[in-house]
Amino acid sequence: MATAVDLLGGFAAGINVTIVGHPFETIKVRLQTQPSPPNHIYNGFIDCVKKTIQWEGMSGLYKGVASPLIGQVFFRSALFWTNGAYLRWASQHGTRDMSYFEYAVGGSVTWATCTLIECPLQLASSQLQVQIVKQKISPNFVPEFKGIIDYVRLAPSKYGLRAFYTGIVPNLIRNSLGGFFHFGAFEYIRREYAKSKGLPVTQVGITVNMIAGSVGGFFYWGLTYPADVVKSAIQGDALDPREKRFNGSLDAARKLWAEGGATRFTRGFSACILRSVPANAVLLTTAMMIKEYGYAKLGIKAK
Repeated sequence: MATAVDLLGGFAAGINVTIVGHPFETIKVRLQTQPSPPNHIYNGFIDCVKKTIQWEGMSGLYKGVASPLIGQVFFRSALFWTNGAYLRWASQHGTRDMSYFEYAVGGSVTWATCTLIECPLQLASSQLQVQIVKQKISPNFVPEFKGIIDYVRLAPSKYGLRAFYTGIVPNLIRNSLGGFFHFGAFEYIRREYAKSKGLPVTQVGITVNMIAGSVGGFFYWGLTYPADVVKSAIQGDALDPREKRFNGSLDAARKLWAEGGATRFTRGFSACILRSVPANAVLLTTAMMIKEYGYAKLGIKAK
């Protein structure tokens, strides 16, 4: 039954985080994957938001949301199921106390494992977003994929595993490092608050959980953003080897550095951080409160 509760928490969290975070993700990917100056389209976060709404309406901020929504529900369910399984194992089903380091390691293991699910979802989303940018640059550009269904139908048969796991190396680096601080900071803040107030951690309330989730999200993205830039560049590149600009992660990092030095790895950072705070507050709070409520009702011990 604990597994069912973990999956339900992840399911609800996936819906909420997509509603809150997708507009910021749209802007982030467009800023990361647009051509470098002087051929760029957007002059920063605000300009990208303005032009997206001007050219596509408010719905442009939710362009391609079907893939992330379906994907996030599946991905977040797997994420919190994996984390729940790790916590039950590490705490011996709630019979021993865990250190903060163990919570952080659990976050790293959780995120690293779920990269296998996340990578194909983000690759498909990036490919569709890049097509939109290319259409703005060249009116004669013909998109290869008409949408997520078309991508799923055509890309695997045409490109094989590249249609699923292009960019998995920087994705794994980002998730392994980011996951350590994501869950680690979240658990540290809420459990230290509970200690200071003499409360069980299950009674710290929504506000504390949301603050802890915000901080966890900030650390996740703030410490791993350069890896995400490399990932987005690779996943926005052509899938056809004959047309590829980047030959792996190191080659992508070198070429991105040549484009603009260290600042090239901060493109889209403002959109990312603005997204990370509310999105992770909602993500972790939703999943944790459903988990704690469900475990309590079922009499399941947990740490």
